[in-house]
Amino acid sequence: MDPLLVMDHLRAGLLSSAEKESIKESHSTRRDRSRELISILFKKREKLKPFEHFIKALKQTDKNHEIMAKDILKTYKRDHGAAEFEKVSRTSLSHDGEAECSLQM
Repeated sequence: MDPLLVMDHLRAGLLSSAEKESIKESHSTRRDRSRELISILFKKREKLKPFEHFIKALKQTDKNHEIMAKDILKTYKRDHGAAEFEKVSRTSLSHDGEAECSLQM
């Protein structure tokens, strides 16, 4: 995953300027920057829907990232069961269990 490309597709306001700089400047490898991005998103309040926006950003980045988003959703559905997945899908995912790509900035 290229976290700098993914950050470009995240909803405006989800990451602060300081968080973006931390991801860009503080970590020397792509792996470390990816971990930092995910760590920051994990700490966000659920009402900001960081998971949903992360999936949307992945899908909008490029085909490789879109495949990654689909794999993450499959894993999420498997690990959290249908009931939990349905709760998330009502608020942010389409009927087929995939994140919609209508990100507005």
